[in-house]
Amino acid sequence: MSQFVDLKLRGNDRRTAWCQESSVGTDLYRDGMARLDAGDVAEARRLLEEALRKSPGDVAVMHGLSRVLDQAGERARSVELLEHAHARAPSEPGPAHDLAMALLEREEDARAVQVLTPVLAAHPEDTRAHLFMAMALAKTDAARARVHTAKALADSNPDVKLQAQALDDVLAEHQRVS
Repeated sequence: MSQFVDLKLRGNDRRTAWCQESSVGTDLYRDGMARLDAGDVAEARRLLEEALRKSPGDVAVMHGLSRVLDQAGERARSVELLEHAHARAPSEPGPAHDLAMALLEREEDARAVQVLTPVLAAHPEDTRAHLFMAMALAKTDAARARVHTAKALADSNPDVKLQAQALDDVLAEHQRVS
């Protein structure tokens, strides 16, 4: 019986240590993102790399570090990290948005559609995902793209609305002359 209690206590100690380590990773993540927002890319990178070492599968940390790497000019590593984050959590909007935009920049529109599909299935109200989906579909399926621009127009962010309206205008003109 005492061995069982001893093992149980050791298990609790391990859980406590894991929780403390997880908390440290969360604090590092928050501090890293604050440094990124303040424009201190080098310190943000240091903190987020440490957070990733403490919490290697944390999608939020991977996403944050990918943003830092992108700002540091390391686009390939940033996209690689976004791919990992998306693979771990395909319906998570943040990494999917950034990955889809990177794919659209490389004209990998079909792959961007694949990335955004699970996000929209899980978050049908995500207006940014609708905007990015419209961009991904614009060259191949203007009618479907316009369905997504209509949903993106509901965004309260004026920049998203402006982009959605501009894309919808181009798509409408394309449909009119086709």
